Amino acid sequence: MKITVKYFGMIAEAKGKNVDVFYDISDTDALWSAIKKDFPELNRFQFAVALNKKMTTGNIKLNDGDEIALLPPYAGG
Repeated sequence: MKITVKYFGMIAEAKGKNVDVFYDISDTDALWSAIKKDFPELNRFQFAVALNKKMTTGNIKLNDGDEIALLPPYAGG
């Protein structure tokens, strides 16, 4: 099972890349554990989460090919 995680804004800058791919992750709780193991600095950021381009919260079951986006606060005009 392949899950793609896309990072945006200051999260991408801190991570040093925009995309990671994770395998054999069953839900978002397991995904957060895997991301934080590799990128513990994530704890210092506030961000919203989108699953397949839809905002979400809580622990969500993931399916093969799902895409997660970590979206920090943004301002626009």
